[in-house]
Amino acid sequence: MRIIFDYNRTIFDPDTDDIYPGVLELLQRLSIKYELFLVSRNEPARKERVKDLAIDGYFQEIVFVDKKSKQIFEKISGNSEIVVVVGDSIRDEIAIGNQLGFVTVRIKKGIFATMVPMCNDESPQYEIMDIRELENILSRYEK
Repeated sequence: MRIIFDYNRTIFDPDTDDIYPGVLELLQRLSIKYELFLVSRNEPARKERVKDLAIDGYFQEIVFVDKKSKQIFEKISGNSEIVVVVGDSIRDEIAIGNQLGFVTVRIKKGIFATMVPMCNDESPQYEIMDIRELENILSRYEK
């Protein structure tokens, strides 16, 4: 199983300039069992901040992009049977994940928490308030 994480407001809290509580421990546990990937917008100093937070070692690959796209998510998914996309934006990573037939998990935090899906592509399969709830969802897809 491959898990594609969004960075900002999914695992990183821009209001505190730190990762959310429980993220480090979650990444430690998940990286033992799954292939983890991080997709982030290519914003100033973000690459350095990911390294400073000491989370880069948990990911198979970290991709910084100007705009998230289906092509990037397809490339990351490889030939994995199960791909899970975890993010906060229904119009960005959730819509892309749904269009590709991936499992989608929306973190309802920050500025996108009140957004309402405008179409089926924007409706996540799961919604959670805290990243630590993710493990319960992933356990449903283990073989």
